[in-house]
Parts: sequence; structure tokens; C-alpha cells
Amino acid sequence: MKSLKIINMVLAICFLFGMISSSQAAEITSLSADNGASGCYMSLTTDENIWVINWYVKQTYPKSEADSDYEHIHTSMHNAGTRSVYVNIGYLEGHIKIAEYDIKAEVIFENANHDNDTATTSVDAYGGIYDTGIKETGVYGSAYLLAHYFNGSAIVMDGGASAYNGTGGRDHAAVTGRFRHTAVNKDLDDIEEGFSADLKNGESASWTTSDWEETHFNFGTTLDDGEEEWECNAYVRIQVGMNGTQDDWSRTTQNTFDYRDHR
Repeated sequence: MKSLKIINMVLAICFLFGMISSSQAAEITSLSADNGASGCYMSLTTDENIWVINWYVKQTYPKSEADSDYEHIHTSMHNAGTRSVYVNIGYLEGHIKIAEYDIKAEVIFENANHDNDTATTSVDAYGGIYDTGIKETGVYGSAYLLAHYFNGSAIVMDGGASAYNGTGGRDHAAVTGRFRHTAVNKDLDDIEEGFSADLKNGESASWTTSDWEETHFNFGTTLDDGEEEWECNAYVRIQVGMNGTQDDWSRTTQNTFDYRDHR
């Protein structure tokens, strides 16, 4: 009986010691990223108080521009008792093919007994191109290409156009435009669509490539290793005529796609 009591006591001590030891572990419980025009905003939570966070970034796509290792880009310091942060770590440069970055957070905790903890997440960075503003007619126009990329089964054109007649006059704005996706080095017809509108003062109109279904301006392909590369051109243009004056807004991009464009 005495031996059994001793064994039980040893087990209890070991269990208590295990609890004490495990309580020294501190962890990142969540990490997410949201990249936009004003910077990349990181949300991070932990189960212990944060002192400092070191932020590292590595571009992974397009593969031709990929980094070999992480680069330290920001250090954020936080008030005592902080366990949840929302931090702008700076602008991540986008790409018309949609860049991708891995982001690593290294948290140093207030309690020096806790080991540092790290976590990683990834984020896309769009690199759209735009032609926007008011020109001779006084109408505000916009033509843009958000992305030109391979989605795993097709080369995709993603763009839009819009116009707003805020001239304050009685004259109508005659709007026409066109989207076009061309496989330059393939014996394929262009994929194109036109659009038009007549805008009174105070009226606006907008169009996007998805107005003709999301797959309309796509070229289906697998881009397997050994398959011939694709040279594709994406184009959008909008024109506005008023009182004998015409304004144009347009954007175009031409890109090469091959097996390296698989993510």
C-alpha cells in the first residue's frame, strides 16, 4: 500500500510538472494577410502577450521573379498585454499575372521564458494597369486591365471600362468601346466584344469582361511542360464623343505563358 501511495505521488508530481512545463509554450493562433493599394495589412493573434514581431516576405510567383529566401521588411513593437494586432507591413508590388508572396511572422513574447514562435501565410498581389480621368469632353472615363494570368486551365483576361457624364450640360455622351483577347502566335480567332451607351448628364455606365460570363475571354490550355508557349494580348478601349470632341481611354498588355506559369 505504501508503495502504491509513493507511485501515485510520483505520477501526480510528473503530471503537475508537465502542466507547468507546457504552460511555458506560447503560440501564434492565427495569421492572415490582405494586400491592397495602401499596403499589406496583417492580422495576427497569439495566446500570450506580444512584445515584438519581425516580418519577412518571399515572392514565390511569377516563378521567373521568385526570391530564393525570405527578406526582413518590417518590425512592429506592441504595447504590454497585446495579443491581437493589425499591422501594415508595407506595399507588396503586384504583377499583371498576379504575384504571390509568402509572409512569415516571428513573434517575440513579453515573457522571456517563452520561446519565439513563427507562422507563415500567403497573399496575392494584383498589378492592374489603368487609364482614368477627365479629358476634353469633361466626361470621366476609365479603362483598365486587372489581370492577365493562367488559372490552371486557361489564360484569362480580366478587365473593365466605365464612363460618367458629369458635365452638367444638356448634351448626351455617346460611348463606345471594345474588349479583345488575342492569341498572337496561334491560329485562333480573336475573342472580342463591343459595347455602347448614350449617357445623359448625371448618368454612368460600366462594363467588365465577366459581363459575357467569366470564361468568355479565356483561352483554354494546360501549359504542360514541352507544350509550345502562348503569346497573348489583352486589350480594352472606351471612347466618348460629345459636341464634336472625342476622348479615348485604353490599356493593353502582351504576355508570354508557358509551363512555368503553373503555380
